[in-house]
Amino acid sequence: MNLKPLFTPAAGKKARVALFLSGSGSNARKLLSVSTSGSECSYEIVVLVTDAPETSTARVLAKEYALPLIELDIKKFYAEHGEEKIALSTPRRCELRDEWSDKLYKLVEPYQIDFGVLAGFVPLSNIVSKIPCLNVHPGDLTVTEDGVRIFAGLHYLPVENAILRGNDTLRSSVILAQNYSGSGKKEVDSGPILGISSAVPVEFNGNTVEQLKEIKKQRENAPYQDALRQVASDTIEQLKIHGDHVVYPEVVEHFAHGDYALDEQGALHFLHHGKWEIVETVEFSGQDKYKLRRPADCNLIPGKSKHKGSYFRRLFKYYYNKIVRTPGTPEFVARGWALGVAVGCIVPVFCQLIVAIPLSFLFRCSKVGAIGGTFITTPPTAIFIYPVQIWVGNKIINGDLSSDAALRLVEIFNSDTISFTQKWSAFADMGMDLVAAFFAGGVVWALVMVPLIYFSVKKSVISYRNMRDNRRKKKLKVQG
Repeated sequence: MNLKPLFTPAAGKKARVALFLSGSGSNARKLLSVSTSGSECSYEIVVLVTDAPETSTARVLAKEYALPLIELDIKKFYAEHGEEKIALSTPRRCELRDEWSDKLYKLVEPYQIDFGVLAGFVPLSNIVSKIPCLNVHPGDLTVTEDGVRIFAGLHYLPVENAILRGNDTLRSSVILAQNYSGSGKKEVDSGPILGISSAVPVEFNGNTVEQLKEIKKQRENAPYQDALRQVASDTIEQLKIHGDHVVYPEVVEHFAHGDYALDEQGALHFLHHGKWEIVETVEFSGQDKYKLRRPADCNLIPGKSKHKGSYFRRLFKYYYNKIVRTPGTPEFVARGWALGVAVGCIVPVFCQLIVAIPLSFLFRCSKVGAIGGTFITTPPTAIFIYPVQIWVGNKIINGDLSSDAALRLVEIFNSDTISFTQKWSAFADMGMDLVAAFFAGGVVWALVMVPLIYFSVKKSVISYRNMRDNRRKKKLKVQG
């Protein structure tokens, strides 16, 4: 397999890093402190860069650490070109952003930077297309729904989103920043996730999720000064201390050491004990302690089992983790999986997703669960489930189906050579007795499985979260 390192250090030399900041600079100060603490570092910060020289702490930090400072005021730059706002909401403002980025890069270029570190650097900049840049984000970007990172976004958005979904902990993520086009919405927080922090508790300040949801509904004009914004603000401060300040220095060090690479399919690899390991990300807990987060399918490759039955144990573990770590209330999660199982029982396997996803919106439940639950029937499992289902349905309708009817149905559903429409047509052409038996048996199957799945998932989610909270409390007690 061909791997492309994200950064390859020069032998005997430290990586030269530019530190970008726009505001208070707490992450910048942490990185500066670590890099100058006397411990052996694989990088050195050689210049500070700011877009807000009058309001950020860049000048203070530059003086304190005796570093050169590059200043290019973005608001002043836009104002000089006749624009009052810097938001990328018009073609003209997008053009100005490219001009500003080019000018900024020309100021940075003489310092021969190996990569940049964005430490609270607000404006999107195409400087990331010229030098690799790392960025830290207040949210767990490994959490997805339908392939979308649901805690992506700027400023308070990801934190408030997580809180309103019922998450009682948050994590910081470090990504490789991506080049953007247009408004940049598609590219924001889309890069490889190089690291995440341990879980940090949300500070609810006596509020419930339901109360905070009501506050969100009543909002009118920004900036908001309500309980939800206060909870988010307090949580962000804690996330900086226990999340950003832990994971960011670790990732920067490993990046400078050349420990990250991408394969030909874009999958992330991490150099672990001298061996490249494929990972979803790496969870850092400080003092170079980390654990690899492996992709789910990486552990489900046939022929890789060391012990008999380990494939099925890993399969069970994968689905268990998928269930208990789904965001939302236990009822929200359980409802989604129960819905998915119901669809998996009643609807033919080749069109389950197009039924499950709209129903998940209708019943306001977890889309992840609604999709995952349908996998109770897949082409491999249908071979065993559908014959029993049709046999039961045949008894209910008092039909006279032959024993090979179910096998012919499975052949149609599992076929890779006929289209979706042709499968429906072939299904209907097999006769009303078989169609009726299929749906009647599916309903019986669903009546048995749905309550079992609902209460099992709900109990599992509650148990997992209680266990997680107890561990967190013990950890905080020890640290205190």
